[in-house]
Amino acid sequence: MNTSPQYAMGISMNREVSHITRVVLTPDGKLREPGMAIVSKKKYETLVLDQDTNEDVAFTRRGVPLIAQKSFEFQNREIFQYVIEGKKAKIVTKKTIDGERSFIENAASIKTGDAFSGILKFAIDEDEAIYGLGQQEQGTYNYRGVKEYLYQNNMQIPMPVFLSSKGYAILLDADCLMAYEEADNMITLNFDAVDQMSYYVITGDGFDALIAGIRELTGTAVMLPRWAFGYIQSRERYITQEDILATREEFEKRDIPVSCMVLDWKSWAEGQWGNKFVDKERFPNLKEMTDKLHEKDTAFMISIWPNMNKGCENNQEMMDAGKLLANLSTYDAFDPEARDLYWKQCERELFKSGADSWWCDSTEPFTPDWNGLEKRSEEERYELARENLTRYFDARKANNYALVHAKGIYEHQRASDNKKRVANLTRSGSLSIQQYGTILWSGDIMATWEVFRNQIAEGLSMCMSGIPYWTLDIGAFFAGSTQGFRRFCGVEEGEAPWFWHGLFEKGTDDFGYRELYTRWLQFGTFLPVMRSHGTDTYREPWYFGEPGTEYYDTIVDYIKLRYEMLPYTYSLAHKVEADDYTILRSLMFDFNKDINVREISGEFMYGPSYLVCPVTRAMEYGPENSKLDGKTTWKVYLPEGACWYHQKTKEVLNGGQNLEVEAPINWQPVFIKAGSILPLSKKCMKDGTADTIEVYEGQDGSFDYYLDNGVDYQYEEGNYALIPIRYEEKQKCVMLDDVEGNYSYPQEFDVKFFRLDGMVLVKHICYEGKGMRIDFHEINE
Repeated sequence: MNTSPQYAMGISMNREVSHITRVVLTPDGKLREPGMAIVSKKKYETLVLDQDTNEDVAFTRRGVPLIAQKSFEFQNREIFQYVIEGKKAKIVTKKTIDGERSFIENAASIKTGDAFSGILKFAIDEDEAIYGLGQQEQGTYNYRGVKEYLYQNNMQIPMPVFLSSKGYAILLDADCLMAYEEADNMITLNFDAVDQMSYYVITGDGFDALIAGIRELTGTAVMLPRWAFGYIQSRERYITQEDILATREEFEKRDIPVSCMVLDWKSWAEGQWGNKFVDKERFPNLKEMTDKLHEKDTAFMISIWPNMNKGCENNQEMMDAGKLLANLSTYDAFDPEARDLYWKQCERELFKSGADSWWCDSTEPFTPDWNGLEKRSEEERYELARENLTRYFDARKANNYALVHAKGIYEHQRASDNKKRVANLTRSGSLSIQQYGTILWSGDIMATWEVFRNQIAEGLSMCMSGIPYWTLDIGAFFAGSTQGFRRFCGVEEGEAPWFWHGLFEKGTDDFGYRELYTRWLQFGTFLPVMRSHGTDTYREPWYFGEPGTEYYDTIVDYIKLRYEMLPYTYSLAHKVEADDYTILRSLMFDFNKDINVREISGEFMYGPSYLVCPVTRAMEYGPENSKLDGKTTWKVYLPEGACWYHQKTKEVLNGGQNLEVEAPINWQPVFIKAGSILPLSKKCMKDGTADTIEVYEGQDGSFDYYLDNGVDYQYEEGNYALIPIRYEEKQKCVMLDDVEGNYSYPQEFDVKFFRLDGMVLVKHICYEGKGMRIDFHEINE
């Protein structure tokens, strides 16, 4: 393969592509290095075009047309930087819904360089679907006939990559803000600031291959600690360390498993916004608190912010080092020395006192539209974001603050203590952030059924963009509206801003919210990371009822189901790192030959086995405890090419059909694919140890059951156990192959064989690490 750059000769051309091809569009004939998100050191076939030889390029694979680049152009653009005028800054601190912010009244912009804005156009087929682009707000799944502005914002996490139902992906090598629009079979991309426009054409057999290509270019997604795949309890907010410990004790008292307790903002003393020292009056002994949590096998996550108010120690330290942006509050994460100092501030008290995980909030790090009663137009919101982000950052990399922030956390923690895996819950991100132990969450959403429904599509879009770990606030951040807003602000008058319009002012006292929350938690049980959080009303299970009531019992049952599935989920997490796998799977991953799934954004696969069909409509109650008709059926589509077992009844159903199934509040429709192999913990253990292997008759299947200590990085040195398990349909036999690795593994399992005729056969086995065969064909009841 010739990987030296090939310069186009000024005529329309066809380009046969295989795996990954790089295309560089240059304004001046110079070939520059890839941008910040591209970490691969491999040499790829490269096509270079300059604006004097601006011709169409039609890309094909195996002779089949994929996509055609139609035109591109550059325009001169100046780069500016915000600086402070005069010798002394005039700092104004304002309280906002999104935290306290500092503003400099005597700052101005100066020119620091020259670059270009760019426009790039692609022609696509009329009947193909386009996916990806990260997370937006509107629940768009197929990006045909829409315009999206790609900029970092609360509730928006853009990823400059899109996938096609035709089997290719386009990864845009750009770190700037941009806009995407598709109309009349033409995709138009507007780049705010670039030195060149560059993109990669990725091809492969199926979406898994395309995701592998994305991660080859942008980095492998590393393993999270095992606790991250359990149940995470958060709220806005626990006030004292006794609040946290008492809540943990209540979980234990009620026999409800929980893996992590989260401390939201304002852990610092009053007036010390963003200071990475806790308020000693409310948290007198942080180390003692984390020790008690760890004794209960519970991790501790704490919220940290990139901005620090004037007057606190962290701000002064950054100020003295000259590492703050021109607002004199937010540290410059693009500066490696600033990242060094930021980590020292995290480590000094929080990490040394036992913090296990970071909640990196507000990592855009500016949200200028997060105000006002009316939502601005999308174009106006984009311009506001562009004005603010490019004021402080080089416009050519203005979408990447969260990336370098996460990079600093990950690299420094690993260098400081390799005995604790990095877990960073971050509100923003960009391509390649998956390298840094990150979980992205969807921001401060509001509690409506429409938002809930949209979140499913947004999560699928994020995972189709190559980011494997995405989650949300189960039940939404804003449960209510005006009343909640007034309580939050401590006022008796005033209307809620545009983003704070949840339907449930009474919170958990409203049965309408209890129903919505329960359905949302059922969905969250099948996300890569399961996390409950929000304001307005508490989210712990006991606020939704008591034992014997339907909402409470259902919530507890699904939390326990999360732990029953932990051996399965954790094995998939290993596959994410080892094989570039995707856990939260659009139906396009596994059923792309089924034309019916192209527009289905309300169902997904959780790994290879579970078809999940969340209920996103109220059935029992509306807001204000209003009683509904109580109809509890839900329409589902079972993809063709497989048989499906009803999760509860084990009834076998053929694929390729629409069904209306009973979906009472205690069951979210889930179906198990024939041929599935599920390592499960019927005892709901938190250590990932399976005691049961379920196998479903109907077709051949395989699964690699994986476990390690779940805490550190010893698995990188071989301290893990992996047991390959196979099922052969013709022979009706299950085979466990030799164990790989040197970690301890369970030696006894109940193997449950679910037959198509409804029979369930069970064999108890002792496994000693050597290949063994379990036959079910001789049992013919």
